[in-house]
Amino acid sequence: MIKIRAFKATDEPQTCQKFLDGHKKVLEEFNLENITTNTPRWITHESTYVVVVEYNNELIGGVRMQIADGDFPLPVEDAVAHYDSKILDLVKQKSADNGACELCGLWNARTLPPNLGLTRTVTVAAVSLAKQIKVKNVFAICAGYTLYPALRMGMVIQKSVGDNGEFVYPNSSFRARVLCMDGFSLDTSNAEFKNDIEKVRDNPNFVTSILIDDVEVPIVYDLEMINTTEIKL
Repeated sequence: MIKIRAFKATDEPQTCQKFLDGHKKVLEEFNLENITTNTPRWITHESTYVVVVEYNNELIGGVRMQIADGDFPLPVEDAVAHYDSKILDLVKQKSADNGACELCGLWNARTLPPNLGLTRTVTVAAVSLAKQIKVKNVFAICAGYTLYPALRMGMVIQKSVGDNGEFVYPNSSFRARVLCMDGFSLDTSNAEFKNDIEKVRDNPNFVTSILIDDVEVPIVYDLEMINTTEIKL
């Protein structure tokens, strides 16, 4: 069984540590150990929510939704501010418009075949949480090889920062982009992504299935959260 579930970070510190360890292992495989999001502070952050993917009770991937609360900088702020301080103003601007958060720390282990689309599935699940956590604007840092699916999901390059939205990250060998989308209206999402996000948003707890090696495996969604925090800046 594959389970995709969401929770407030402070509610499950042990799961968060497993998330951090799994993310670190994946980063090490790509020699990216020093990436900004790979720090433990978010585990005790009251305004961070986590979506995890579990396969037969083993944590195999996930992503965070970290809310900009004026206390704990978003990873995009840490990553870009030294390159272009306008990112700080952009986050403040978006925060004033019904809140801002960041889709960050995305990873998946190689436990299951890559063609199952679990990365897409978990990002759709995370964006669907925007209304639950009452935060409209969803930021992300995106590398070149993930740009196309991010744009299809609805992310828009923020050309007001960096070099038309681009900056050097996580090291001199890479260029990334600052992206943001409206997680309420989904008005920049293509029809397929918008339909999938709205489906999960409207029914956060449902069961579907997927074929793995010709075996039908159930996928259980558990994304309805009771413990949420409304951020007031």
